[in-house]
Amino acid sequence: MKYTCPVCGYDRMDDVAYYENGDASFELCSCCGFQFGVDDDVEIDDGIFLSRSEAHDLYRSNWLKEGAKVFSPYAFEPGIGKGEPLARKALKK
Repeated sequence: MKYTCPVCGYDRMDDVAYYENGDASFELCSCCGFQFGVDDDVEIDDGIFLSRSEAHDLYRSNWLKEGAKVFSPYAFEPGIGKGEPLARKALKK
């Protein structure tokens, strides 16, 4: 079974982002590079943290601004390698 990244929508993750009990899986998305349990721990003020969905939105926004580069060369078929931006049609899907 494959799972979907709640940050970028990549639908071939090997593990869930978060387990039913709410714990992060520490899975790393091969598409956007978000690591659940690490990148979602965003402190905005002393002791005040973004919610997970806010952290996802912030990461997604920054990832898109930086050109939506593929994190792992194994995430997609040949032609889209590490560091190359995703085609608009792939992002819309």
